[in-house]
Amino acid sequence: MRWADPQEGLVYYVAANIRREDEREVWLSHHIPGPEAVVESWQQSDLCRCIVTNDGEPVGVTGVVGDRIWLLGTEELTATRSRRLQLCREGRGWVEHCLKRVGGPIGNDVYYSNQASIRWLKHLGFTVEQPRPFGSSGALFCNFWRAA
Repeated sequence: MRWADPQEGLVYYVAANIRREDEREVWLSHHIPGPEAVVESWQQSDLCRCIVTNDGEPVGVTGVVGDRIWLLGTEELTATRSRRLQLCREGRGWVEHCLKRVGGPIGNDVYYSNQASIRWLKHLGFTVEQPRPFGSSGALFCNFWRAA
């Protein structure tokens, strides 16, 4: 996998193929459909990158809006052990880059049932807080944050 500029075609591909976990999370947190969340997040981001496979298939979009870091992907983002390991390695560099650009702590909220994402966030050095009701659904979400 590699990082790529967030070109419109790549972003819309991820939006059209968003993984179920991400779609559920954005619905519960913001009550908007997954594809719309991908596009809006991309458009509002101060800093943004696409994640593509070595064959050029878009598998994720990540960015920062203010001090809120986010990542939305397709099922292919973590489909193999190799991709999961790459996401862990490359993710650390991305988070460091975002921290430097923002100049302060970054974070967001993660759906409590999305345990794979919570493990990944902890691996990247984020503090993940206890779950509490969040958003219009009142579903349990954990705030996560990291300082430089």
